[in-house]
Amino acid sequence: MNKFEQNKIVDNGLYYLLSWFSPNYPVGSYAYSHGLEYAVETGIVDNIYHLENWIKDLLFYGTGANDAIFINQTYESILSNNYELFVDIAIMSKSYMPTQEIALESEQQGISFYKVTSATLSSKKFEKLINSIMSYITYPIVVGCAGALINIKKIHLINSYLHAFISNILSAALRIMPVGQTDIQCLLFKFKKDIQTISINTLSKSIEDIGSSTFMIDWASANHEDQYSRLFRS
Repeated sequence: MNKFEQNKIVDNGLYYLLSWFSPNYPVGSYAYSHGLEYAVETGIVDNIYHLENWIKDLLFYGTGANDAIFINQTYESILSNNYELFVDIAIMSKSYMPTQEIALESEQQGISFYKVTSATLSSKKFEKLINSIMSYITYPIVVGCAGALINIKKIHLINSYLHAFISNILSAALRIMPVGQTDIQCLLFKFKKDIQTISINTLSKSIEDIGSSTFMIDWASANHEDQYSRLFRS
């Protein structure tokens, strides 16, 4: 079997996705709770059912849905060589961060993802593109750019990103809530259809569909910045 036949059987993009969204990829996701720590501290989220609703809101009406659109739009701007649009999307992504804490989370993850991915990809184009938006860098923009440059299937890229996004929040919940690992894994699998639905719907959405209605989550994130005793970064 020659190399071409091997590549047809094994999707090279899968290896990148498994690496990029592995807990071992050093983007620092473990350091953030996306406001969940404050919600748990104040009793807003105090059981597995509240946690499920909290994450579902994030997926459909908050950061999850918005990040998916930003990945999609970034990906398309790179494929069409529209670098002016790429910069505009990056600026918009930065401006849509609802709180200082969430902005820091996305910025730091974006920078970390860029540093390690630029080392592994060795792509001058990737480095040039990201350096052009370094003042507006966010995690979904860097992911969308990298995915487009190595031609990862867009639906797989978005699906993997969202899976990692909620996995990080569930990991935070495991450390600060009275829930077990089996409960967390069962909840993760309950989101399978939701992630698939959002990923598919995102492909037909435009930048004009960006928006958020997760006011309680944003409020919790804003208050977490001044929380006296906390485990997660703010």
